[in-house]
Amino acid sequence: MAGPQVLKHRRTTLERAEKLLSGPGFPDCNLRGRLFGDTCPLVSLSCFQTPQRIPRDEAVRQEFKPVKVGDSFGPTWWTCWFKVELSIPREWVGKEVHLLWESDGEGMVCRDAQPVQGLTKEGEKTSYILTDSLKEAEPHSLTVYVEVACNGLFGAGKGSLIAPPDPDKKFTLHKAELVVFNRDVHELLVDFEILVDMAKVNTSENQRSFQTLYVANQMVNLLDVTDSSTFPAVRHLASSIFRQKNGESQHTIHAMGHCHIDSAWLWPYEESIRKCARSWVTVVHLMENPEFTFVCSQAQQFEWVRNWYPGLYAQIQDYAKEGRFIPVGGTWVEMDGNLPSGESMVRQFLQGQRFFQQQFGKLCSEFWLPDTFGYSAQLPQVMRGCGIRWFLTQKLSWSLVNTFPHSTFFWEGIDGSQVLTHFPPGNSYDLKGRVEEMLKAMNNNKDKGRVNHSAALFGFGDGGGGPTQKMLDRLKRMRDTDGLPRVQMSTPDQFFSMMEKKTQLLTWTGELFLELHNDTYTTQAQIKKGNWECERILHDAEVLSSFALTQKNTFQYPSIKLQYLWRLLLLTQFHDVLPGSCIQLVVEDAMRYYAALVRLRESSRQL
Repeated sequence: MAGPQVLKHRRTTLERAEKLLSGPGFPDCNLRGRLFGDTCPLVSLSCFQTPQRIPRDEAVRQEFKPVKVGDSFGPTWWTCWFKVELSIPREWVGKEVHLLWESDGEGMVCRDAQPVQGLTKEGEKTSYILTDSLKEAEPHSLTVYVEVACNGLFGAGKGSLIAPPDPDKKFTLHKAELVVFNRDVHELLVDFEILVDMAKVNTSENQRSFQTLYVANQMVNLLDVTDSSTFPAVRHLASSIFRQKNGESQHTIHAMGHCHIDSAWLWPYEESIRKCARSWVTVVHLMENPEFTFVCSQAQQFEWVRNWYPGLYAQIQDYAKEGRFIPVGGTWVEMDGNLPSGESMVRQFLQGQRFFQQQFGKLCSEFWLPDTFGYSAQLPQVMRGCGIRWFLTQKLSWSLVNTFPHSTFFWEGIDGSQVLTHFPPGNSYDLKGRVEEMLKAMNNNKDKGRVNHSAALFGFGDGGGGPTQKMLDRLKRMRDTDGLPRVQMSTPDQFFSMMEKKTQLLTWTGELFLELHNDTYTTQAQIKKGNWECERILHDAEVLSSFALTQKNTFQYPSIKLQYLWRLLLLTQFHDVLPGSCIQLVVEDAMRYYAALVRLRESSRQL
């Protein structure tokens, strides 16, 4: 009798494959429920709570009290330090072992006195790999610490995302145990996911859609989720799709790992320091993938990590030397694009470029501002004067009325200066590496014919930990698969250098106006007033100091103090602070920084 044939009804066939990808329930008939194998309880779990954000070395000296899964902690903005004592069963030798940790809030694992892994449910990071293959000789018993911030990925808004924080919110520990991670199940899940998405996203009339659906159905026929010996044959079927290559004319996507972190927004500046650490330590772990590249803007955030997490910062510098952890942007923070003065715009680049030159031995060639509320027509002139040739953003895709007509073009400023500009056509700076996103990036390219390349930034932002291993596994399968755009890991230098050769690009002259968030130019007037006043104070302080130096050569020009104060002001010009789109805690921080600058005026009068 003939073997099983693909069902005639498309929807029924799709649902048959999709059920293998459904939630963790029914492990006898789906794959996801078998991602984790054997489990083992922790030896002990205890906790110390504090309203302060304190270093790990200080936290471990405190008194820890026993807690259990299901307990709640808080309130909002507090920190819980968990002491996790564990012992891996001897019979798990040769297996990949994870600490499975699911809790509200944002977490970070510390091992051997160093941060090693960020943990966030929203960022799909709920486990830490203790060992990828347990050895008989390696320690089976150890202690790790988990720091959990009592706030969500987007703060702690009461009732909605941008509502004022709920000061009494509680945060619950839902799961904490040792598990065996079945890597073969993970790989098979990604195979199925890519094929099912290819079948779903492409239209029902598309030949490639039918081919991928047919293969997915064959895979279901072969698979026995209870018998891992059937997995290799199923994966071989999937590879028959991935081995079919594209033609030479196919669109190419330049993928770059990314983790956009607002330096303050729905959380205070101090929490952003930990968001950077949680995310970047996860990125460093992913550097085990040799092709992975990660781009990271905002010199201020590098400075935070340098001061608070020197061990992590040293690792970042090592990968930066390899050209894989890539500082971008050239500015101190991702500032507002309209409200700061021209001098402040220049100082953003001066302080950012100086930092990157001193710390990483290079200047940035690209301005990186994916998320702000419009772009002044003076920016191309400022960029070119600061050594910047390229510009990347995507925010104009949010405009409510008019669709911007280009993805890649030359932006011309008021003096005629031009910068090569790219709006990633995926219309996002936190893609997840999914099939539909890559197809959107290709189909939404507004300069078809002129340009056949685009950039794609992938990874969870705002403390979500950036890219995941699953994202990298998805993109690897889409590297050169017929029916999908080509996808390659890339860098800004590689992408923009190639795009500079496209001589047929068009030019846009003048302001890049965002038709959204218009109230950001009137909200929180005290911040606007404080910014303008402090810009004048710093101007006057520099003029008076220079004048004093000409009058008395023994006068010590206060360059270090002025740099410190400029950096404070530049920090308050972040695109969710100066526009007033942040919570009250951030406004209070900004007003304190302004007060420090106002005190400078009094000391300047004594010169």
